[in-house]
Amino acid sequence: MRTSRKSSPSRTAIQPRNIIDPFALQESVKYLAGRDRFEAELRAHLTSKQMIEEADAVIEHLRRRRIIDDGKLIQNLVERNAGKRAVGKEKLRAELLRRGAPEVEVDMALAETSEPEETLDRLLTEKLRPGDSRAKAGRFLVSRGFEEEQIESALDRHFGTD
Repeated sequence: MRTSRKSSPSRTAIQPRNIIDPFALQESVKYLAGRDRFEAELRAHLTSKQMIEEADAVIEHLRRRRIIDDGKLIQNLVERNAGKRAVGKEKLRAELLRRGAPEVEVDMALAETSEPEETLDRLLTEKLRPGDSRAKAGRFLVSRGFEEEQIESALDRHFGTD
């Protein structure tokens, strides 16, 4: 006699899950190995590799595991650009936005940075040699992306007013 075997409801009902494509995950990790990247950069990379549908699941997986974190990356880049390689807020803001950082988070991080006066004074003291001209110092600060008023003020403090 044959007995009918009924499947339990848990076996027949397949629970929808975010299934991560291993190839897309491997490609993402390989891309992230070179340097820290924003979610938008990773999404653009996966899109260029024809992995458009897999991008959301992979990014969510990496975000949950804290492998990608836009807020932390913004903070790291702001801090990194505050030392000897300091740049103006607008130049840094433009670079972060170009790379795909969320604008709101960029603005919040830049609002917390130190006053530019001390940064400009420190840069002039460290970078200039005795005898360097005011014009050379001004060009240097412009190349770093500081605002004109801030540069003029720093040059006046460093060289004195003409």
